[in-house]
Amino acid sequence: MTVLRPSGPTSTSSSLIKIWQDHINAKRQINDEIRNKRLTMLTEVSLETGMGFSEMEDKGFAPSRDYDDGLLKPASPEESDWDSDASNEERDPQSQKYHKAGNIYSAYAQLRLYNNSQSRCNDQRTRETHYANMHAAWDMQLPSLIERYLEWKHNRLVNLEDNQSSSCHQFQVMAVDVFESHHDYVVLQLPDELANISLAHVGFLRCSPTVPSVAISFKCLELYNQLRCHQSSFTVLRNIRLQVDKVLGHDTPDWQLQHNCPPCSNKLDGEPMLCPASLRAMDGNTSAKRMANAAHTDHRVFPSTYMIAPSDVDIFRHDVRLCPGERDGSQVEKAVNCTDNWKAANSTDEDTVHVFEQTGIFISACRHGIVQTVVEMRRSGELAKYPLATINKLLDVHGANQAIGSDIGCSLASTIAASSIQDKASRNTLQLAINAFHGHAHNHRCQLENHPLYHRGFGLEDLETCERIFAGSNATAPLIRHASHFHYVQYLDLHFNQWDMDRYLELSRFLFNNYKQALSLITDYSKDLDAYRVLYLTQTLNFEAWASEELEYLKNVVTEPMQDALAIKYVEALELLWKYREAHERIKSDTFVSYNPTSFTLDSGLNYAASQATKQGHAARRSAERKLQNHTNVVEELEASLGIETRWTPRSAKYQEILEYARRRQFIHTVEDLEGLMVQRLFELLKANLSSTGYKLRKQISKAIVKCSTAIRSALEKYNKLAVKQHPPRPMLQYNEPWANPTHREMAIKYFKLLHAHEEIVRLNIEIPRLQAWVDTEDSELQKCATRLRSAAPLLAAEISEVHKRQQWVNDVHRTRLAHIYGLSHYDGPIHVELSDEVEDDVEDEGGNDAIQFEAYMEGMNS
Repeated sequence: MTVLRPSGPTSTSSSLIKIWQDHINAKRQINDEIRNKRLTMLTEVSLETGMGFSEMEDKGFAPSRDYDDGLLKPASPEESDWDSDASNEERDPQSQKYHKAGNIYSAYAQLRLYNNSQSRCNDQRTRETHYANMHAAWDMQLPSLIERYLEWKHNRLVNLEDNQSSSCHQFQVMAVDVFESHHDYVVLQLPDELANISLAHVGFLRCSPTVPSVAISFKCLELYNQLRCHQSSFTVLRNIRLQVDKVLGHDTPDWQLQHNCPPCSNKLDGEPMLCPASLRAMDGNTSAKRMANAAHTDHRVFPSTYMIAPSDVDIFRHDVRLCPGERDGSQVEKAVNCTDNWKAANSTDEDTVHVFEQTGIFISACRHGIVQTVVEMRRSGELAKYPLATINKLLDVHGANQAIGSDIGCSLASTIAASSIQDKASRNTLQLAINAFHGHAHNHRCQLENHPLYHRGFGLEDLETCERIFAGSNATAPLIRHASHFHYVQYLDLHFNQWDMDRYLELSRFLFNNYKQALSLITDYSKDLDAYRVLYLTQTLNFEAWASEELEYLKNVVTEPMQDALAIKYVEALELLWKYREAHERIKSDTFVSYNPTSFTLDSGLNYAASQATKQGHAARRSAERKLQNHTNVVEELEASLGIETRWTPRSAKYQEILEYARRRQFIHTVEDLEGLMVQRLFELLKANLSSTGYKLRKQISKAIVKCSTAIRSALEKYNKLAVKQHPPRPMLQYNEPWANPTHREMAIKYFKLLHAHEEIVRLNIEIPRLQAWVDTEDSELQKCATRLRSAAPLLAAEISEVHKRQQWVNDVHRTRLAHIYGLSHYDGPIHVELSDEVEDDVEDEGGNDAIQFEAYMEGMNS
C-alpha cells in the first residue's frame, strides 16, 4: 500500500491484521501519553490536597488501575470476522515477514501515530451541517412526539411493564426532574420505536434527537416554559397550538391581530360609533439587541404571529421622498425641534450598527396593553420605515378611524404626509398624537396641537402603553443578546404571548378601574369648576376658545406674516434693481475706448494688457445687462404676488413704511423669538414638578427644558445688543391674555379632563358589552368543538377541553368583575342578564394575578 508520510509518499505492504495490530499499538501509546498527563495532574492535586491515590480513587477523582480498561485489544485471527478465512499458514511470505516483525510498526501505524501526536481528530462536518442534521432529526420525530406528549398529558398511555415481553429493549439514561435526578433511569423500548418516543411514554424528553444520554421530564420543561426559557419541547407545544387553532378556525392570516383584544375588536350589532374607533400606541426599544453573526449556522425561521416580515418593512426604506414636513418644498423654521429631545428618534451610532444585527424592536399595542405588532430594527436606529410599516399593517387589518400615539407623533405626521401611504392614512382618517407624559418635553405649541388632553374622543388614555410593555420585555435582553435569530424571535414571541395572556386576564380589571376613575373625576372636577365660575360671574370662562387663541398666538409670534416678508423682499429687490440700473448706465456711457502708443506692439497690434482691459470692459457690460434683466424679472414677479400695479419709488409712502420696518426687522425678529420662547417655557415649567411623575420622566422633562433655555439665553443676548440701537426703546413684554393666568390654566386642565372623563364613560359602555359577549361566545365554541372531536380525534379533543377549562376559569373571573361594574351606583351602560358568581375575586387586589397563576400552576404540577 502507499501512504503519505511527512517525508513524502512511501510504498509498503502489510496485511489487514498487521494494520489492525499497529492501529491498536498506536492508540495504546496515545492513551499512555494521556494517562501520564492525567497522573501528573493528579499528583499535583494530591500534593495540594494531601490525599493519596487510593483515597482519591475511592472518591472518583482518579482513574482505575486496570491498564487495559477502555482500550481496544488486538483480535486473534480466529476471532476476526473480517479475516476469519485466512490463517497464518495461508499468508504470503511477504505478510509473514511483517507479521513476525511484531515490534516494527507499519507505515500506516507510524503515520497515524504522527498525526495523533500533532493534532486532534478533525471532524469534516461544519456546525451548520450539524445543526441542519439535528433539526431534520427533530422534525422527523415531531409528529410522534406530539402524539405521545398528548397521551402523557391526558393520562392515556399504555403501561409497558404489564405487557413486557422479550422483544422489548432496555436502555438507561440520566433523568432530570424538577427536584431530583436519576443517573441510571431504565426505559423500555418497543421494537422499531425511536428512543425519544420511548422516553415520552414515561414523561421525559432527551436533549439530543439521536443519542439518549440525558433526559428531562415534561414537568421540568413546563416549568422552564413558564420561566420563559427556549427548550426543545417548545416546538411540540407550538405545533399542538397550531393544530388547536386550525380546528377552531383561528389559523387565518392576521386572526390574532384581529381578535386578540375583545374590547377593541369584538364589535357588536347596533352599538354606537366611537371616534376614534380604537386607541393604540407605538414606540421603539433598543434593549432587545442581538449580536451580529451570533449562531449564524442556524438558518431556521420562527413563524411568529407578531412579527412584520422584513420584506414588508423594507418597502418603506426609501419611501419618504422629501424630509418630514417638506412635501411642498417649504418649511417654517421652528424655535425648537421636538424630535431632538428624544434619543430613540435619532439614528444609532455606527459602532452599534456594526456590532449588532438587531438593534432593538418597534412595537404597537392597543390601549388595554395587548401587543399588536413587532418589527425588528436591523442595523439602524428608529428609522421612519418602522412606524410606516406598522401603520400600514394596522390600517390594512383594523381599517378606518384609528388614533395612534407616539413619542414623536408631531414629526411623524409630516413623515406620513411625505410617504406612499399618505392617501391611505387620509382616506382612513388616521389621527396621530404624542404620549401624555412624554408630551410634556415637547414645546407648548406642539402640545396644544398633538397632546391627547386637547384631542376629542381620547378619554383617559395616556398612550404610554409601550413603556409598560418594555418594562417587562427588558428582562429578556440578557438571554437574547447572543442567541440565534430563530431563538431571538422565539423568545420574544413567547414573552409577548405570555404578556398578552396576562393582559387578557386583566381586561375586566382595567375596565372596572377606568370606570371608577372616570366617575371620580366627574364628581370632583364638576364641583371645582362650578365653584370657580361663581368667582368669575362677569367673565365668560370659555376654556376651549382660550386653547385655540393660545395656539394661534404661539403660531404668530414665531412666524412673520407672508405679506410683510414679501414686501421686505420687494423693497430689497427695488434697491438692487436701482443699483444695477445705475451700474449699467455708467458702463453704457463709456462709448469710446482710448489707446496710446504704448498699447500696441511692433508685430501683433494691441499688447496683452490693453487686450485684457478691452475684454474686461465688454464682460462687465454684459454682466451688468444680465443682472439688470434678472432683477427686473424678480421685481415684476414680486409685484405680481403683492398686487402692485404702479412700481414704488423712493418717495412713495408705502416704500418709506416698509423701509423703516426693514430697518427694525432684525430687532423685531429677536423680540418675537424671545417672546415666543418665554411664553412656551413658562407653560412648560408648570410640568417640571408635575404630581405623580416618576423620577426618570421628571429628569427627562427637566433636561428638555434646560436644553430649550439655551435658545432663550441666546435670544436675550441678541435682544440686549439691538435694544440700545432702537429709537424709541421697545416696551417690556406683557401677558394680559386670560389663558396666561395660572389659575385659569389650572382650571382649564380640569375642564379638559372632565370632558375626557365623560368620553371615557362612553367608550367603556361600549367595551364592557364587547368583553361580556366574547367570554360567553368563547366558552360555548370551545365546548362544542371538544364535543365534536371526541370520537374522531380524542387526543385533540382532550387538549381543547383543557383549553376550555383554562379559559372558562379566566372568563369566570371576567364575569365576576363585570358584575362589580354593573353594580356601580352611576353605571349607565347596558347590563348583562346572566351573571356568574362562581369565582370570588378581590377586584382591588392589584398584585393578585401573579399569585393566582403560580398557585394554579403548582397545583397542576402536583396533580
